[in-house]
Amino acid sequence: MGNTETLALAAHLHVLLRRKIGRVTDTEWMAQNAEYALEVLRIARSEKDPDLHLWADRFEAAMFPQGRDKGAAQDDRDKGAAARPVPQAPYLGRLR
Repeated sequence: MGNTETLALAAHLHVLLRRKIGRVTDTEWMAQNAEYALEVLRIARSEKDPDLHLWADRFEAAMFPQGRDKGAAQDDRDKGAAARPVPQAPYLGRLR
């Protein structure tokens, strides 16, 4: 999928997260940064809401089409990624 489709899916997931659990995210950052996207996906899937799970699956398929980027990002997170700084994800965990 192209960047436009990924951004559209990120925007839809953003709206669902805001409406259902009050979580505000940055859609552009979500569509560009694998670390941030994984964290948003984790939050969406931690809720017991089928709509959030459905749109998280759709966004994940667009963001990580082969699973290669997702796996590399997840491996970095599992290892602690202390060697390289990870930029703080804007808005995650707080409202604007």
